[in-house]
Amino acid sequence: MGISSLGVGTGGIDTASMLEQLKAGEQSRLTPYTKLQNSYKSQISAWGKISSLLSNLQKSVTTMGSDAFNKMNVSANEAFTAVAGSGAQADSHSVTISQLATAHKLKTQPEASADDMLGETTGGSRTVTITQNDGKTMEVELADDETSLNQIAKAINKEKGDVTASVQRTDDGYQLVLSSKKTGSDGEMTVSVDGDNTLAGVLNTSGGGQHVNDDGSVVADGGANDNMIAVSDAQDAKLRVDGSDYTRSSNNISDIIDGVTLNLKKVSENGEAEQLTLTSDTSAIKTSLQDFVKQYNALLTETTADSKYVAADTSNLGDEEVATQNSGSGSLVGDSTLRSLVSQVRSTVNGVYGDAGADYGSLADLGIKIDSATGQMTLDEDTLDEAIADNPEQISLMFSGRGDSEGLSSALGSIITSFVGDSKTKTDGLIKTTTDSLESQTKIAQTQIDKTQKLIDAQVERYRVQFQNLDTMMSNLNNMSSQLTSLLSTL
Repeated sequence: MGISSLGVGTGGIDTASMLEQLKAGEQSRLTPYTKLQNSYKSQISAWGKISSLLSNLQKSVTTMGSDAFNKMNVSANEAFTAVAGSGAQADSHSVTISQLATAHKLKTQPEASADDMLGETTGGSRTVTITQNDGKTMEVELADDETSLNQIAKAINKEKGDVTASVQRTDDGYQLVLSSKKTGSDGEMTVSVDGDNTLAGVLNTSGGGQHVNDDGSVVADGGANDNMIAVSDAQDAKLRVDGSDYTRSSNNISDIIDGVTLNLKKVSENGEAEQLTLTSDTSAIKTSLQDFVKQYNALLTETTADSKYVAADTSNLGDEEVATQNSGSGSLVGDSTLRSLVSQVRSTVNGVYGDAGADYGSLADLGIKIDSATGQMTLDEDTLDEAIADNPEQISLMFSGRGDSEGLSSALGSIITSFVGDSKTKTDGLIKTTTDSLESQTKIAQTQIDKTQKLIDAQVERYRVQFQNLDTMMSNLNNMSSQLTSLLSTL
């Protein structure tokens, strides 16, 4: 009988399938390690989600501890706008603007070309010095072929200082324009040239620049002898707030009213004062509390899913078989770190804060109920609206605390920080420590998987060689059988 099989001469035995079955059996040796590794990876993934949700909750908690109770509605005004920040208080202020801050700007007399050299040919260099009233100085070195308006502007801008330069084409010719980046008297410029009297006759300016009337005549003031023309003078802003006068170098002023930045736009019409009114924006408190409830519930939903326990089905197990964890259980079931986190968070949000005897000291007082079983929050908006309208200051104290009395925001924030860490102080939290350990265990499992895989591959190769030898031996026997059959048929 001839030997016929799938590629091997083993008398009809399918050694290829046998080899695959043996290989599959050997590969099952990896199962304990892959299950362990997948468990580690699932735990790392779960902690990543929890960490992200904790960070979201922390942002909400931080807002409740500060910004939510400091947000102000600011009145609209004609001569100025105002921005209320941290420290701003509900109040009203009288504001009158008599002068805006402006930046100093100078221009040269018109020239026929922007590329003609305006300096002397000295075979050396000259220095253009621009000094501002605040004491800052810019020095620009120019060669003989760098004294045109375009070259001077290029050299000044290359310094990237507090003065910029441009060349403008007018009906009368080309003019170099110097502009201070600073508003106010501190930015007033003086210009001097050393080493080139001809160029000095174009640029030297020490009195703020010439002032020219509409008829072209020069005003007899401090800048009458200057060589450059004043486009705009350097002047400070002047205003009166609540009966007191102030002079500032900028039109953006943040050091008069605590927590408020004034942006001056124009001089007050007819010198009449405008009322700046700041009122508390209580809608921000409600919005922030709604977000707090949302972020807290999202965290509790995730931790509940990760700690869920589903009993294993043992009904079909044999006497010597061991039940494995049900796939419906959470990846962090039984984890002590997770239990500690949930316990601390739930205990903190159920606490009482603020002044003793205050009407609003707990979340329940604000219409926030916490389910004792699930920990989930529900918000009664009507109760919250009444509380905010009644006493927002007590609600603020409840979250932010006062003196040595800790508020809900700082208490919960401290717990969250202990788990997620603090980037400012470069401190790792418990979650980072836990996931680092899991990452290490994952690598150890991978090392064992790689090692076991090599042993499996070697064993499968030994099976293959044995089957190959069997195939060779059976082929030889088959050939001998054929030869004997052929020989006997001739007798």
